Amino acid sequence: MSFWLRVLLLAMSLCGLTACTTRSVTSAPITSAVLYLATQGNTSIQAYSAALSSGSVSAVGNLLPTGSMPLAIAVTPSLKVLFLDNNESRTISAYTINADGTLSTANATAGNTGVMPMGMALDPGGKFLFVANQGSSSISAYSINGSTLTEVPGSPFTTIQPGTTVATLPTAVAVSASGNFLYVANNFTNTVSAFRIGPSGGLTALPASPYTVGLAPSGLGTVPSGAFLYVANSGSNNVSAFAICDKVVTSCANPNSPDGTLTAVAGSPFSAGIGPVAIAADPSFNFLYVLDRQSSQISEYSYAPGSGVLAALSSPEVSTGLNPFSFVIISGAIGSNIGNTLTNPTDFVFVANNGASTVSEFSLNTTSGILTPVGTATTINGGNPSAVAAQ
Repeated sequence: MSFWLRVLLLAMSLCGLTACTTRSVTSAPITSAVLYLATQGNTSIQAYSAALSSGSVSAVGNLLPTGSMPLAIAVTPSLKVLFLDNNESRTISAYTINADGTLSTANATAGNTGVMPMGMALDPGGKFLFVANQGSSSISAYSINGSTLTEVPGSPFTTIQPGTTVATLPTAVAVSASGNFLYVANNFTNTVSAFRIGPSGGLTALPASPYTVGLAPSGLGTVPSGAFLYVANSGSNNVSAFAICDKVVTSCANPNSPDGTLTAVAGSPFSAGIGPVAIAADPSFNFLYVLDRQSSQISEYSYAPGSGVLAALSSPEVSTGLNPFSFVIISGAIGSNIGNTLTNPTDFVFVANNGASTVSEFSLNTTSGILTPVGTATTINGGNPSAVAAQ
């Protein structure tokens, strides 16, 4: 999530709140990027320099220790701090992002979580961090001060429905574009919970929550406009789609009072590969991608910006390495070329293949949305990469 915020903030800083023009803003391609890869084989995290045109990936800086079984990464919008949750040790590690993109350990145990922390999400302002605790059916919420986390009053917040004792096993979280609402994928109950985020980071369940989705929801994703929420249902091999009553108010019963409610998109759910676990949208073009863990593929879609309807691309999927866990999309341009439908710059996708112990790269054609492998997948020292993020 934080990577999308980086791209959006970059676009705003270059162009203000209005559209960019080639006459007022210099445009240039991006030739390299910094990746962050957490590896379970040696419980570590490392920064990597990636040459976008060749797919070459090289370690930079120090290899740093994590807790046991690192699983998910969140980078603050300021690009100064990286948080990593550790599934077995029930902790969050914090790292400082140096000026050259390398990492330094800031706090080996910045926070304690519930049982089996899974997905994480930051609010757009970088004030709060939310963690899905699968084993304890709860959400831990923290306020952020630099690399320091402080659990907010009332945390952890249960995802178990009032009047029941049925565990929900939450696996993923997503924050709305306004920062006012949190959505949680409940793997066991086949639902998505919706919460209002209070001024201090506390969570209050919305009256209409939870929403029924497909079997074993495992991943959540939103589009840059904030208009739609997509749910990767790993048990039914499809994607549920909802319009969000938030900053984009066309789906709201009262357009003047966005309340975070979800409305199913026509045609939802949409077919995916086997075992979809993660979702990412291109930062500037109307394409959505779903990482299919069990079939080792990425499903490729376009989405209608007005309705959220998904349409499989002419090449509906592309193969990854074995057992992919995580992926990230990097904008291949800066300035006026970002999102420019006339120049259509090339974007890039990196995938952490846990079973193959590799990271693979794809070019993203922003005219067609099609992904094409770049170079040869790079073997990652330590093995079993579980999470990838980008600066």
